[in-house]
Parts: sequence; structure tokens; C-alpha cells
Amino acid sequence: MPFTVLPANSMDADEIALLLRRSILELCIGDHGNDPENFEPWLKNKTPDNVERWISGNNRMFSAIDQSRRVIGVGMGTTNGEVVLNYVLPDARCIGVSKALMRALEDYFRERGLEVSILKSTSTAERFYRSIGYSETGKTEIRRDMVFRQFKKAL
Repeated sequence: MPFTVLPANSMDADEIALLLRRSILELCIGDHGNDPENFEPWLKNKTPDNVERWISGNNRMFSAIDQSRRVIGVGMGTTNGEVVLNYVLPDARCIGVSKALMRALEDYFRERGLEVSILKSTSTAERFYRSIGYSETGKTEIRRDMVFRQFKKAL
């Protein structure tokens, strides 16, 4: 499935919000245990209005778009080098979407003159981040009975 990574477009906010929600509900079951007490707070800010704000804000959001103009992945990084979103549509897994989004984010960080990329990962994504050169910092955060480990990568 060919796709292109582009700066996110606010016209896609509804589709991006749905992608974020589906990815969390369907791909992160190992993290939230299919428990509404864990996933509802995680989903709460994944709304079209918030997505529009994120796109027009100071951070940089990228979308992976397939040939039919469907958003199949989204990633967002802050101006100080933190990856805060990296989600893929469930039916677009394992075709390189997350890697392409991470390359776009890391390129953005380099353009800003940053030397390190950081992120917090759920257990579901840890293996992926290690596979692209990220290593644990030793810092962890527990939210809603879920463990988020911090990772970093020299750029």
C-alpha cells in the first residue's frame, strides 16, 4: 500500500481523530486491558476540535496518506524534540507507516537544530522504538494503571 507523509491538514481533523481513537482501542489493548477506566481518559482529548488546534499550534503534525487520500497514520512532535503522537490505522499496520512518520519527525527536529528526540512509550510500542534506535532513559510514568517508559535517540 503506497503512502506519502505530509504536514497534517486541518481538513482531515475528523479522520485523524477517528484514527487516533481506533488505534488506541484496537491496537493498544495490551496497555489499557480493554478497561474503559483506562482507555476513556486516553481517548478524551482525541477530538476533531483538539486535532485542529494541534495542527495549527506550535507543534508539528504529519499525516501518512494513502493513494485514495485516506489518512492511515499520524505523528506529532513538539518544538523541543518530543514525539507526542505516533499512531497508525489498524488496517495499515506493518507497512512502514510509523517508521516514515518517525523519520519525518526526526527530520523536523534536526531542522530545528535539536540533537535528541525523546518520547514516552506504552508497552505495545516499545519494541518498535527500540528497532529504530531509541533506548530507555530509565524514567517511567504510571497513568491509569499503564506504564509509560521514556526513550531517547541521538539525532
